[in-house]
Amino acid sequence: MSAPTHAHQVQPVTRQGVRPRAICVGGVLVAWINFWTTYAEYVVHASRMNISHYPVALFVSYFILAVSVPLLRRFGDRLALSSADLAVVLAMGFVGAMVPTSGLMGFLLGIIATPFYFANAENRWGEYFHPHIPDWVAPRDTGKALTYFFDGPPGEIPIPWEVWLVPMAWWLVLTAAVVYASLAIAVILRKPWSEHERLVYPLVAASEELIRLGSGGDTSTRRPTFWRERLFWVGMAMPLSVMVWNFATFFSPLIPYINYAGRWMTPLRGFPRLRTRINSFTLGFAYLANLEVLLSLWVFYLIVGTEVYAFNRLGFKITGTEDSWSQPHAASGWQSFGGLTVFVLWGLFVAREHLSRVFRAALGRREADDSDEILSYQAAVWGLLVSVILIFFWLLAAGMSVPMIVLIVFGTFIVFVGIGRIVSEAGLVYVRAPLTPQVFSIYALGPGNLSPASMTMSAFTYVFFSQGKGLFATPLIHAARLGEFVSGRRRRMALAVVAAIAIGILVCTVVTFSWGYERGAYNFNDYPFSSGSKHAFTVTIKKMQDTRTVDIERLLFYGIGAVVMGLLVFLRYRFPRWPLHPVGFTIPLTYATLNSVFAVFLAWMLKFIVMRIGGATLYNRTRPLCFGLIVGYALGVGLSFLGDYVWFFGDGHGVHSW
Repeated sequence: MSAPTHAHQVQPVTRQGVRPRAICVGGVLVAWINFWTTYAEYVVHASRMNISHYPVALFVSYFILAVSVPLLRRFGDRLALSSADLAVVLAMGFVGAMVPTSGLMGFLLGIIATPFYFANAENRWGEYFHPHIPDWVAPRDTGKALTYFFDGPPGEIPIPWEVWLVPMAWWLVLTAAVVYASLAIAVILRKPWSEHERLVYPLVAASEELIRLGSGGDTSTRRPTFWRERLFWVGMAMPLSVMVWNFATFFSPLIPYINYAGRWMTPLRGFPRLRTRINSFTLGFAYLANLEVLLSLWVFYLIVGTEVYAFNRLGFKITGTEDSWSQPHAASGWQSFGGLTVFVLWGLFVAREHLSRVFRAALGRREADDSDEILSYQAAVWGLLVSVILIFFWLLAAGMSVPMIVLIVFGTFIVFVGIGRIVSEAGLVYVRAPLTPQVFSIYALGPGNLSPASMTMSAFTYVFFSQGKGLFATPLIHAARLGEFVSGRRRRMALAVVAAIAIGILVCTVVTFSWGYERGAYNFNDYPFSSGSKHAFTVTIKKMQDTRTVDIERLLFYGIGAVVMGLLVFLRYRFPRWPLHPVGFTIPLTYATLNSVFAVFLAWMLKFIVMRIGGATLYNRTRPLCFGLIVGYALGVGLSFLGDYVWFFGDGHGVHSW
């Protein structure tokens, strides 16, 4: 919605088409990331490597690749990668890294297997869910296939693919529709976001340093790579040295632990708590965002937190069952989701002229130039329409009612586009939606008005939960932005990112089933298999037992949030000096925000001081410092994994989280 506060933006060294070598390297990178992430969480029990929007496993792997390319170039041009090649590899990495564990495959396999494996007389799942689950939606425990998958077999047995094949095939059909719809939306919105509104895309901005390094530096501006900047080494040393020191404490209790993770703090009794965590990953990326965006994030935490404080002191509470991960108070969750809805729809309204040209181009009128896109507008618009129709009839065949489908698809669209916009504008690597589409649709229609089949299928749609991160939408939005590094044969980039998803799914399927039928998936001790999948059905059965109709209280706060967001948008566009960006109102009290807001405040304060003292010139000089913080943190997580693999195999340490 605004231009960045600084003018500097690194440009790629060369511009060329998508070459086969880039797709091959990207495919190998995606396969490695999916194996590493899954292995680290399921077997070594180390840190969760893809919990953020820029997965640590991707950043570390891509960093090593970028550092290695200049060295490999000395052995010949066949081993060289240009800036366009590196952009394609990164785009594939962004998308492929969303497949393992808490991305797609952990929840897909965990969710579809849960209702039959965990059913017992106490939870009454057999009574509430089983009659409404089609055979093609979820596998049964035929021949103890699910029991052996979760608990481990008594001996070596072949993987019973016949039990899993049909449900997985149908879920992958639905996944393909969701992926293509996300890709189409990313392509349609790239130009208004990147060229018209000039969003900063901090994740891409930081990656440009690696692209410049791998492609040999930026000869057009004579600007040295970060490798030669002293501030980069200072920034890298700070988090890396702390994490290495803390890993040493695992060997001896005599070594004092440095608590960089902070602690939970409550400003006032009844006020939403925050964590005083100085996360270098959050701090480094947030430093690249606009000042007004950073200001709004922590100011709205205080404003909405004061509202929740008043609710708690007055004893006001909305009754019913929410998803416990959303917000500390149901009212604030619905209020924020109302704001997020208007935030997304207003963005579409601002881009209405572009969208009009896109849809006319889809009809063959050629009123919009799509030569710069990774997918033609015709393929995007018609593919989006076909994908939505496929999603609709898939859910309808599974037993979901038409009103439920409409609202859950609408809510999913708001979450996917909204989170993508927030990450592209604010640079937050830890972001959750304020509400799930499932909660939104159930309470908007009223749990008492919904059939058991609709409620049952709503639980299954948590397959696309992905910690509320918007699954593939955000990485595909960034992949479309990375397409600007490529000229000529840009359409191949769409095929490359789709191939990345396919490679990730293949690798994760093979290793998850192999390790599941070897040691038991429940022993992975990972959220999708240990508790996340059960939670989806536990909260759903409580809603099924709720006989209320349309929830007026929740819809009232949803409307209040929409009105407030409308006012914020008006103030921003009517008064140029209005200091608060509307994005801060969309996620003020989500769990991810409560973990990150302190680091965001530090990023805002440091950038504010720098801009006041030296303006854009001093800011550009300090960018290597923040990039060093990012690199040092990521390398620290990677080294901690190596330490866990060597000395604490199977009993690793989670040094990386929200």
